[in-house]
Amino acid sequence: MRYSTLALTAGCALGARRRLAVLSKQAQGTWEVLGRGVGGPAVSVVDLTPSGPANYEATMALQRRLVEERVGNRSTDALMVVEHESVYTLGRGATEEHVLFDSGAEDAPSLVRAERGGDVTYHGPGQLVAYPVLQLADYKRDSHWYLRALEEVVIRTCGEFGAEARRHDEHSGVWIGGRKVAAVGVALRKWVTYHGVSLNVDTDMGAFDRIVPCGLREEPVGSLVQILDRAVGIQDVLPVFLDHFAAVFEARLVSENRKKERRSPPPDAFVFDQRGR
Repeated sequence: MRYSTLALTAGCALGARRRLAVLSKQAQGTWEVLGRGVGGPAVSVVDLTPSGPANYEATMALQRRLVEERVGNRSTDALMVVEHESVYTLGRGATEEHVLFDSGAEDAPSLVRAERGGDVTYHGPGQLVAYPVLQLADYKRDSHWYLRALEEVVIRTCGEFGAEARRHDEHSGVWIGGRKVAAVGVALRKWVTYHGVSLNVDTDMGAFDRIVPCGLREEPVGSLVQILDRAVGIQDVLPVFLDHFAAVFEARLVSENRKKERRSPPPDAFVFDQRGR
């Protein structure tokens, strides 16, 4: 199946971009917000983490099916969360320039071409990966806003564990101190999002030594466990991540069995500077 998509170079090097802010609703001023409160769209959570690390290509096949259904209005929005088996992925336009191992060797690790934007990255055990499949027209038809919203979810999540996370002035992703802990790489098909964001929780950081992560030679990577110097696991981070996803996107997260619903608390609105600053 061929996809007519927009792939965004998000998890990897982006040029200088518009500044963002998070303001309370009382201080909106000229800032534009979603303004739906807790009555936003329902998002079905597809949680694959209880089964342990999942095969990347099998996960992508499931994601493509979710995208196809959402594009055809045969399903609601979805949020797939997963921990992958070890794999290196290349964005649509990336070459193997930043792959430091011989991908043709018999014992080479798995290297897969992904449908997202960006360069090369690593996925593996101990890394929380979220793939939102959202009809962006129901939120805000703005790909830049969407990238920043994903970053905001990670920033708030890290803050819950006592880590002061931030954006970079020139590159997408999330940093703690001088280390990049999260990468964002997405694509759009008829304004339906896929691919997403990965957060290093307790990841084997040595795996990144075999690539130039996101093509950024001068930007070291890190994990929450490495930076906090204490034990933190995927199952510790996941519920916090889901809470903040619900808040930032003003959505109602519903488990697959529909028995549990996670509503966003009245959040500080996530807003985008329309003045381009």
